[in-house]
Amino acid sequence: MQRPFYLMAKPSAAHCNMRCSYCFYVGKTASNSLSMSDEVLERYIAAYIAHNPQREISFIWQGGEPTLCGLEFFKKAVALQQRYAGGKIIHNSLQTNGLIINQAWCDFFKEHNFLIGVSIDGPQELHDRCRLDRGGRGTFDKVVAAIALLQRNGIEFNTLTVVHPHNVAYGAKIYQFLKELGSTQLQFIPLTGIATTVDATAYGQFLIDIFDRWYPQDVGHIFVQHIEQWFMAYAGMQPSLCIFKPYCGDQMIIEQNGDIYSCDHFVDATHRLGNLLHGDLLSIINTPRQLQFGLGKAQLPDACPACPYLKFCHGGCPKHRTVDGSGTRINQFCTAYRLALDHMLPYFDVMYRRLTSAHELAK
Repeated sequence: MQRPFYLMAKPSAAHCNMRCSYCFYVGKTASNSLSMSDEVLERYIAAYIAHNPQREISFIWQGGEPTLCGLEFFKKAVALQQRYAGGKIIHNSLQTNGLIINQAWCDFFKEHNFLIGVSIDGPQELHDRCRLDRGGRGTFDKVVAAIALLQRNGIEFNTLTVVHPHNVAYGAKIYQFLKELGSTQLQFIPLTGIATTVDATAYGQFLIDIFDRWYPQDVGHIFVQHIEQWFMAYAGMQPSLCIFKPYCGDQMIIEQNGDIYSCDHFVDATHRLGNLLHGDLLSIINTPRQLQFGLGKAQLPDACPACPYLKFCHGGCPKHRTVDGSGTRINQFCTAYRLALDHMLPYFDVMYRRLTSAHELAK
């Protein structure tokens, strides 16, 4: 039986209307087209729905900036989803910088129940430090206006914050800002892979600062991705975020031209699985190479199996594993995870006992 899988789409390729100073796309060649072709779009939607055994299918649209594909592109995508749904339930989420979100976009998002992720790095002085438009101007005012418009239209949204050297010391301030902004689902992604990778110890303290503002009054009201995932592990459940699972390989990426890669973190020639225009989707994703890619996550450094925190991270994302002084590949955020979990675990124990007590009382 075919295992469930996710195939996130990047329909705008590397095209973006911003020039964030830390973006790994800066300097890379974008395609000539702003959007995925009709042929690739239809094949993607039809094959993804038909071959995925799950009754509920999640389409995730990222970029670059996916709204550059235009509203008509997404209207076409939804129409194709409806044509090929075959009784399955379809969900859509879209990650955006928010710059061109207007009422027409909101009408569409509301009608089709899109979940919108908005990228914002904190208050204006922190956000505008790195997230600039193509003219070198700050984008904070436009992003906040887009979030306000989403709120007025009753559209569910979450926020994604890149944690980088310029905002890592302001965890508490960023959390309070996002809370006042109205975000109830928060993601904090550490900057990595380029010269300005965020320091692991500083990132660990950032997560602690977030937790200390969240714990006293926001448990059950605001959801912070790392905290939620680690509490799941504490409670004996399997984390759902790929970087914390024992294995990976079930969350692949389709690029604008139909190329499919092992993962969004591994879009390179080595991890190109094939092209949807030149092969069957299942044949492309069910290769021994992709299976080995997913199993490879479990190949951990010698220190990991005995680590008391293994169940919380399972070695983290393979993309974050770098060679240390001993020649061992170890997750560059191991120190951050240990520091944060040392702080959080006593509180997790209290949360778990309260949760189980409430469950018993409800019987």
